[in-house]
Amino acid sequence: MNLLADIGNTRVKWACADNKTLFGHGAFTYTQDTLSELLRHNWRELARPEQVYFASVANAGVTERVYGFVRSAWKLEAQQAVTEKERGGLRNAYDDVAAMGVDRWLAMLSAWSRYKKPLCVIDSGTALTVDIILGDGQHAGGFILPGLSLMAAALARETHGIRRRQEQDPEPEYGRSTAACISNGFAFALAGLLDRCFSKTREEQGVELLSVITGGAAEQTLPLVPGQHIHEPHLVLQGLNRRFNR
Repeated sequence: MNLLADIGNTRVKWACADNKTLFGHGAFTYTQDTLSELLRHNWRELARPEQVYFASVANAGVTERVYGFVRSAWKLEAQQAVTEKERGGLRNAYDDVAAMGVDRWLAMLSAWSRYKKPLCVIDSGTALTVDIILGDGQHAGGFILPGLSLMAAALARETHGIRRRQEQDPEPEYGRSTAACISNGFAFALAGLLDRCFSKTREEQGVELLSVITGGAAEQTLPLVPGQHIHEPHLVLQGLNRRFNR
């Protein structure tokens, strides 16, 4: 059994893996000061893993706490995934691959490894990322947008007349309250971006995209996605497992 962890800026998602099968999923919200204790609380009942693999977009202090916990608990040296230029036929469009968040790369790697067809990979969370993969495995590039919660918080912080209100699920309809105007503005912006991505790929490549969606806000995002789409809640962890277990 291996242990996998996807470490974001405020949340850790983890699972155990036996070859290609993931099981025993868990997640928790953390701060840098609480991380070590939360790792102990969440992982104390686990059998000793053979290996610990993790991906992180958090700062170096968080990463060091993960390494330290794994050494202390199991006398193992955790292995950290990094963004790569190429793996398994998937080729990264970034010139400076280190500038891409490793979670984006692993989500793409998982989706490409499984479907091997033109893809639109969407990770909807605090930020929302969109990446297009062509049929030969070439990453065409992508987009980064603020997620709904981040956009609403920014509007409340930077504008005088908009106070933070209860969020609503985004719908492609005209808003008739401030909360609806914010969430539905997000809906129209995302739907417009995805429509343009799909039409651009259709015009240039003559193919339709399959959308693969992950992230904490994926269920809010699903109704806004055109065409055929698949919800993969554990896409980054699946990519992490594929990275180290070929």
